[in-house]
Amino acid sequence: MWSESNNYGFENELDLRSIKKDDSYTFTYPFEYIAKNYGNDNYDIGTADMVVRVQWNDAEAGYTVAYDVPEIDKIDPAEGNGDAASFYESDVYWRLVSDLDGMGISSELRAI
Repeated sequence: MWSESNNYGFENELDLRSIKKDDSYTFTYPFEYIAKNYGNDNYDIGTADMVVRVQWNDAEAGYTVAYDVPEIDKIDPAEGNGDAASFYESDVYWRLVSDLDGMGISSELRAI
């Protein structure tokens, strides 16, 4: 909720609420992972999708992000893969930021 002491750079709550394009968005981003690691930089690559949900959060006065990899069970850490968070940070995050910027959801509106 807006208050004078925590106005996030806006004059009033109506100004803040008027910038919301929508309450939420869903994106799907494919990313690559190591399906089979044979060693010596020889490996098979697989592709999985990450579903990213961006939702307006009044308490944060910005959009927050949640992500999920529906097929995370096929990504084996023993083959040299990270977890969903590492794929998000190394690959998906930058594409999401670019898409949000393109939609007019600037960094000032993101609580991510």
